[in-house]
Amino acid sequence: MNAKVELELASVILGPFDEDFEYALYTGYVLNERHIFIMDAGDLWLRQVHKAPHKDHLYIDGDSGGLIIANEVEGMDTRVLIETIITELTRMNGLQFLLDIMLWTKDRGDINMKLEILR
Repeated sequence: MNAKVELELASVILGPFDEDFEYALYTGYVLNERHIFIMDAGDLWLRQVHKAPHKDHLYIDGDSGGLIIANEVEGMDTRVLIETIITELTRMNGLQFLLDIMLWTKDRGDINMKLEILR
């Protein structure tokens, strides 16, 4: 039996973008106070975040870029989709993920994962 996925409904500030003063605020679901799932233009993104000091349910963009983990999902129940993705990913090991998901992602370009750091 799998443990229930604990997600926090929260907001994240992303930016700056083209201009130093240009930021965007998104609402999404935070996992483990370190990662947020947000919807943007119908795509489900996963980003690393930091908790904003002295504010509940507010996060700032992390130290890495984001990943689109699902395309064209507008109209779906976002929380249910996120919980399903997390549940399915926790059921597989890393090699299974590489072989079944990463290699078969359509329109994927070459990715250098630099796994030599695992030595």
